[in-house]
Amino acid sequence: MTKKTDIILTTANARYSHCSFGLKRLWCALGPLQESAQIMEFTIQENPHDIAMTLLETDPRIIGFGVYIWNVTLLSQVLEILHTTAPDICLVLGGPEMVDRDINSPIAAAATYIIDGEGEAAFASLAEQILAGQCPKQKQITAAPPDLDALPDPYAAYTDEDIRQRVIYVESSRGCPYRCAFCLSARDERVRYFPLEPFLESMGVLLERGVRHFKFTDRTFNVKDTRVLTLLDFFLQHPHPDLQLHFEIMPDRLSDAVVEKMAAFPAKGLHLEVGMQSVSPETQKIIGRNQNIQKSMDTLLALRTRTGAALHADLIIGLPGDTRKDISRGFDLLVRAEIQEIQVGLLKRLEGTAIAGAAGSELSFSTYPPYEVLQTPALSYAEIQGFKRFARYFNLYYNNGNFPATLPLLWETADTPFAAFTALTDWVWEREQRVHQLPLTRLTEHLYRYLLQYSQHPAPLLAQLIENDFRRLRGRRDKLPFLEPEEVVEKKL
Repeated sequence: MTKKTDIILTTANARYSHCSFGLKRLWCALGPLQESAQIMEFTIQENPHDIAMTLLETDPRIIGFGVYIWNVTLLSQVLEILHTTAPDICLVLGGPEMVDRDINSPIAAAATYIIDGEGEAAFASLAEQILAGQCPKQKQITAAPPDLDALPDPYAAYTDEDIRQRVIYVESSRGCPYRCAFCLSARDERVRYFPLEPFLESMGVLLERGVRHFKFTDRTFNVKDTRVLTLLDFFLQHPHPDLQLHFEIMPDRLSDAVVEKMAAFPAKGLHLEVGMQSVSPETQKIIGRNQNIQKSMDTLLALRTRTGAALHADLIIGLPGDTRKDISRGFDLLVRAEIQEIQVGLLKRLEGTAIAGAAGSELSFSTYPPYEVLQTPALSYAEIQGFKRFARYFNLYYNNGNFPATLPLLWETADTPFAAFTALTDWVWEREQRVHQLPLTRLTEHLYRYLLQYSQHPAPLLAQLIENDFRRLRGRRDKLPFLEPEEVVEKKL
């Protein structure tokens, strides 16, 4: 029988492996109310009625929802069901999707309360009032940033199952010193730090419990050198062959001392998300990014040649002022720098950002999640849809690491990597008319036939490279009949 619980903290994650660190923070901040509260996590693949039924089984008085861009559609349905069938339950919404949210929007209309901002202290206070029968009259609550020194340690809330099977998120700071127009972190004008010694003690406990992959949620990890060096030293003093740390950094602010310290980690011991977004100085100025592109590229070269870090870089399509030529130049720079992952993504209109206001006034966006850009003064709707296909195929061919030996031959088929991959994108799209549910064998065949027609390399070499790339991971036993000699001869004729 399900135990009765006064407070449920819930969300829907993109996938099971992504656990909600925010809910653990909220639960730990409840203090004495923890005993009557529990966390329930779902995934966006689940049915809204099943989620609603599971939540109702505990007969809760309060349900707090973490609402994000990936789950707002599903949770809107769950909220509607609960609001209709269980009107006595207080439904409290928080998370990034509730920043500056119109209280008349469908999801907000179904809520009892909305918390805008960092919710630990605000939710604990609200829950205490509700359970005491002193419900506030104001629906929208603006949460003041909590004192990070006073927030309880959330890391003990990770279960053994979390540690065995899920991504473990940690945070050593909040806020960001940069004012990027597309990012919600620009709302927080200063960087605040959790006390370092207690944080390191918690990291030690997680290491003892078996955590090997740490994903830092810090918006810009390399703001303060002394702190970065201390953190890196701590993990270097606790070596393990499977240890990997994920940080988000601004590459043009990365000092030589930090690069040298990063060089002490083994290959793939660090996974660095390096912000690029646009290589156009004009666009950088418009969006308030203030980034030195040449220094950023020099840093990426240093990281590639002097460390074993795995690098992930982002390019955003649809930023104000960015042209097709700007995007092409950024893409070519990153490919030629041999960055292991290059995420090409469409700009999103997030409430509470400058892009949602004056900075994005000349851009058109979808009103449905994930609120992607539709067109800009520099890019038509058709061009942006082409970039969307480009991004999807690039993930499949490049970011997934499926063709490391063959793709260098693709870059030779045109003057630039961008031109080469655009041509391959058009080739695949013409034949498939889809970007999802493409088996690896089909992708392999398209790449082989494209190179057979447009590269200067002989068919036997292409076949060997394609075969080796396809078989490089154990367990791939699919046949590749298009590599048979008679097929090769027929194509050449």
